[in-house]
Amino acid sequence: MGRRPRVPAIVAEVMRDQEHHAWTLEELEAALDARGTPADFSTVFRAMGRLEAEGVVCKVELADGRARYELGTGHHDHLHCESCGRLTPLPCRVVDAAVAEVEAATGFAVSGHRLVVTGTCRPCQSSGTTSARHPAAEEPAQRAASREEATWPGP
Repeated sequence: MGRRPRVPAIVAEVMRDQEHHAWTLEELEAALDARGTPADFSTVFRAMGRLEAEGVVCKVELADGRARYELGTGHHDHLHCESCGRLTPLPCRVVDAAVAEVEAATGFAVSGHRLVVTGTCRPCQSSGTTSARHPAAEEPAQRAASREEATWPGP
């Protein structure tokens, strides 16, 4: 009997095969399970650390504290919908022009940057959802914290 394929290789394959951007660890765990290669959260976590160290994936960190991973297919910036949580690649090169302007104006040699533009995506705008994060997309602990903040009278 041959050796079982390693989880990092399978994760990279899943990410290449599916039209999905910026995977959470939970999404990767579920995708592996659906593929018939169950792996627990810690195994997926270690696999992503290894793939990141090898340059196969890049980690995208947002203010919500949940890391997302995408294939390392070249630098791009992101649009993050605060209503539904969707993270999509920024579809233009405006930032490249701004970086060149920063270098020209300051003499600073820019070696990299990370940009996440936050707001509300078209589907959420169409449905009337505002940029206040949609409750269905929040974790239970976040919803509880939001309720506490809303009712706390302050000092």
